[in-house]
Amino acid sequence: MNETRYAVVAKDLMEGIASGRYPVGSLLPTEFELCDLYDVSRHTVRAAINQLQTQGLVSRRKRVGTRVESVTPRGGYSHSLASISDLAHLAETQIRDIQDVYHFVADIAQAKRLGLVPGEHYFCVSSIRIDQQHPSAPLCWTDVYAQDLYAEVIELAREHPDQLIASLIEARFGRHIDVVDQQVRAVLLTPEIARKLNAEPGSPGLKILRHYRDDDGALMVASETIHPDDRFTLVIQMKREKGGGQSF
Repeated sequence: MNETRYAVVAKDLMEGIASGRYPVGSLLPTEFELCDLYDVSRHTVRAAINQLQTQGLVSRRKRVGTRVESVTPRGGYSHSLASISDLAHLAETQIRDIQDVYHFVADIAQAKRLGLVPGEHYFCVSSIRIDQQHPSAPLCWTDVYAQDLYAEVIELAREHPDQLIASLIEARFGRHIDVVDQQVRAVLLTPEIARKLNAEPGSPGLKILRHYRDDDGALMVASETIHPDDRFTLVIQMKREKGGGQSF
């Protein structure tokens, strides 16, 4: 099975469902039709459909077909993040609601936790991100950190709530993000964060620390995002390198 190929098919079908190309209640094209449409095998099509079914987007019945059940994956958002463009696309599906902005000089503790430089001047944009279809249940709380020399993007972040702040810095300052490092760990929601996200204090959450780096590996942006555990699923796909001899 070509994992990359079925992931591409699944992603396109999910986008078709979200955009209304395949409305709730309608049937997806048959397996044979999808094979022709994407020029893939039935094995690949079935793997893609299984991914949609697992997320609660479709149901399958013999002699009926694959029926669209929902435009939103079960448990909130479920995204496969395999590239920086996937991360940017994720931002486009949500709206940023800025809650606070402050400027600070990084102390040793902040520098160690966030990968910043002690004594450097930074700003932080704190916001919640909202799915417009479910505004009462914000998807996450995000703190974005960048050097003060990029501070003019703060107003751009207000004007373009559907774009990553890192992407705005790229466009405004001609920088290039080459890689994004991610650290993911389980946390319990603090009373303050829970209140902001309309969640239960002390309930499980997912915390993602991201470092956006340029071609030289220099840090451009750091962000901390906290999701209630029932509103986001991070899907990471691993593919065996060609010529690899390891077995599992």
